[in-house]
Amino acid sequence: MYDACKGSVLSSEALNNPYHRYISFTYDFFRWPNFSLTITDTHFQQRDRMGRLMTFVARQIQDGKTTAAYGVGVNEGATLVMDKNGLARAYGGNAYVVLGDHPPEQCVARKPLTYSNFKIWKLTPGATFDFANRPTTGFYLRSVTNGVISSNPY
Repeated sequence: MYDACKGSVLSSEALNNPYHRYISFTYDFFRWPNFSLTITDTHFQQRDRMGRLMTFVARQIQDGKTTAAYGVGVNEGATLVMDKNGLARAYGGNAYVVLGDHPPEQCVARKPLTYSNFKIWKLTPGATFDFANRPTTGFYLRSVTNGVISSNPY
């Protein structure tokens, strides 16, 4: 999880330096099998946090924690509730699931992130996402080139 122990990083800061001093993680905080390899962020779209979530996902792969990582962003007023079988449903607002399933093209200190083709699922109220049997369709793609997201990620 992104723990913000050193401060809170903005999307622009994270995208321009994936190893910004305010980015720190705590590992093995939760041990939920269906939510493994997943990092979360809240107050998401209102505070434009997609860029930092993309950076967090890229970092997990770049740092060798995994070969594929998921991020979940939940908007203010929204809830993503997961049952014991891994089926999550969005309530009250939008949530986003971001998948990085390959190494970033550039993810180093003091250089902007470059990562092609993040897969993003937008979950509107009532929509579901099966974390036990993660879908392979229904996403849209967004890339980051030199710290700039290709188009509106929301």
